[in-house]
Amino acid sequence: MIFFPFFWMAVTSLKTAPEIQRVPLQIAPDHWGNLSNYFEVFKRAPFLRFMLNSAIVASIAAVSSLVVSSLAGFWLRQVSFPGRDAFFLAIVAILMVPFQSIVVPLYTWVNRLGLIDTYMGIVAPDLVSVFGVFLMRQAIEMIPNDYIDAARIDGCSELRIFFQVILPSVKPAMATLLIIKFMWNWNELFWPLIVINSATMKVVTLGLVGFTNMYFIEYNLLTAAVVISILPSCSSFSPCSAGWSRAW
Repeated sequence: MIFFPFFWMAVTSLKTAPEIQRVPLQIAPDHWGNLSNYFEVFKRAPFLRFMLNSAIVASIAAVSSLVVSSLAGFWLRQVSFPGRDAFFLAIVAILMVPFQSIVVPLYTWVNRLGLIDTYMGIVAPDLVSVFGVFLMRQAIEMIPNDYIDAARIDGCSELRIFFQVILPSVKPAMATLLIIKFMWNWNELFWPLIVINSATMKVVTLGLVGFTNMYFIEYNLLTAAVVISILPSCSSFSPCSAGWSRAW
């Protein structure tokens, strides 16, 4: 049953506006090969540009979060200092702070740096992931100390231990973080809605908003645009992606 909404969205994207409003409701479209809605989506808006913008922002955020979270997780495991656990709990507690509560000071900071309507302005809040730090720290904690002690006996530096012992042991967690962060940023609407002004910098979620207005929603075009926009997210759950994660 969880696939029915996706099926309904797909078949609706193949219908014309009169077919969608037809009573009684008809599930199947009159013509399964009707792709006119998809062509109209690209005529109405530069949707490929929106998807490119989303891909750039989501990729930068995912890679940055992975690098920072891996280093932070390794540091929290290796470095012992008074109050380390309390410090880690304070980091995790940030997850309970609603993003909306810090939007105003964050926007002021981004504006002062001249990053409004830029890629860096869009991705700035997501360069570091608190969830990623938590995930990587917990994954690294599961690595037996014997592996690290053996590497030290062999003369490995801390940096070499990180790259040759730690990272190969937490590849599943790294792949998980990459996929989750990419999807989170791909689907983000609130922050881009605030920081983006020009049409050329719009991300895909803002592009979808363009197919709705105060008085009427073009469901045939909106569903076609949504089908296009979720393809990268669906690929994250494809068998190929799952195989890539296991191979990592």
